[in-house]
Amino acid sequence: MQENIELISGKIAEAEMVLVGIGEKFDSQKGTSDVREAYEKLLKCLTGKNYFMITVCDDELLYETGFREDRIVRPLAEEESGAQGEKEGCVQCAHLPRWETYMKWLQGTLHRRLLVLELGVGLRYPQVIRFPFEKIVYLNQQAEFIRVHDKLFQLPEQISGRAISISSDVVRLFADAEI
Repeated sequence: MQENIELISGKIAEAEMVLVGIGEKFDSQKGTSDVREAYEKLLKCLTGKNYFMITVCDDELLYETGFREDRIVRPLAEEESGAQGEKEGCVQCAHLPRWETYMKWLQGTLHRRLLVLELGVGLRYPQVIRFPFEKIVYLNQQAEFIRVHDKLFQLPEQISGRAISISSDVVRLFADAEI
């Protein structure tokens, strides 16, 4: 497992910009000390990097851990947007002020060494992180992609040459890592 963390931290170090997707695997282990430890170690890897995070988790732990609040967007948070929810509580992301900031940041990633890091993202809301992240890597030929999930680690063929799949419990992977 340590070699996977070294691979991830090495790719983060090489990248100019890092896009991180935090999936429901973190939410499913909510309240455990492992989640806090995983976030702390991820933060260490991202220190000094130009990053942006999208999360489907509804806890405040990301903020408490020290990630930059202006670099995190939670597009499923109806209470932040005041928008009417769509199917299963998903909101129109364009109504979120931080979503606009994210879209501007994302425009700046084109033709840059971008690492797209998808951590524990499943199929509950694939239109929020999973499918858009794959498309970003497909369009930006300088982008690389790392997907970490214990069951849904498969990659689309179109990006397979610039993508790495890690079959692992992402929270345990980071919590147990030596960084």
